[in-house]
Amino acid sequence: MDERKRDLKGSPLRDEFKRCHKELRRDFYATDADLALVSKTPPGTVAYLDYKYPSDSVSFAEAIQYNEWMRHAPVYIVESYNPTTGPFIIKRYLGADWHPDPPEINWGEIITLANWAELEGWEGELRREYQCREGWKGYLRGCVMTSGSIR
Repeated sequence: MDERKRDLKGSPLRDEFKRCHKELRRDFYATDADLALVSKTPPGTVAYLDYKYPSDSVSFAEAIQYNEWMRHAPVYIVESYNPTTGPFIIKRYLGADWHPDPPEINWGEIITLANWAELEGWEGELRREYQCREGWKGYLRGCVMTSGSIR
């Protein structure tokens, strides 16, 4: 990673653009990914991560987007009261019916990681699985994270 980018935080201009977009027509729905994990070898998306405060729910717009993303790469919700130190609850998103309010979510196994060191180990296992398979190639059913390992 370019060392100049390592300490950067979110862009105020991007945040302002997103805020202004909210002022457009009410039926112009939008969402974003908090973090997309990518790989050079093989090149592609390892996973999509979305950070949420533990009491946050998945919106209908997120459910629609996650449903699309999960056809391409795993989607995980990372929950924490303190994103600086953890602990982190990792939930594998397995799909949702976005019609009810709130959407009905189908979760995979949920794991708790105590801190960033454990999260780094979890992400490392996920990346190793991606590399071992030479990409997801549309086959994601067998990738299930349990207690920091993939089965």
